[in-house]
Amino acid sequence: MTSQFDSSGVDLTTLTLCDFASIREGLLNIVSGGITRVGTRQDFPVQLESYIAMSVYVQPHRVDDEHHGRVVLRYPETLDEIARIDFQFNVSADRNPGEGLFFPFALPLRGIVFPHAGQIDISVTLNDQPAGLVTFWLSEAS
Repeated sequence: MTSQFDSSGVDLTTLTLCDFASIREGLLNIVSGGITRVGTRQDFPVQLESYIAMSVYVQPHRVDDEHHGRVVLRYPETLDEIARIDFQFNVSADRNPGEGLFFPFALPLRGIVFPHAGQIDISVTLNDQPAGLVTFWLSEAS
């Protein structure tokens, strides 16, 4: 029996909404991760100064392959899409036999316009397979 983990070869190991994320020397640096509520004092539509932090582990047998992913932000109540980010990556590096590789992502939300308050889903697919989902609530700050 083969599990989905065994057959995919590409696994989302980290997915979080955070205040700031960056990549330095191949390491994902996350500041104030795990955000589930965002309050804004600005009128809608609004842009956020937050980041999506992700880390993808590519298993040894898939290291030299070309991979693609998609991040979609949407209101789950209506399925209205707010933004879609498509990306591709190819991980290749000197490594030990049997060693997989991590590939970090720090995606700024700056520039994405959120038309109104509500629940927002961030869903990730890797190689056309569902990989992860995180939800946050956007509201007017009191």
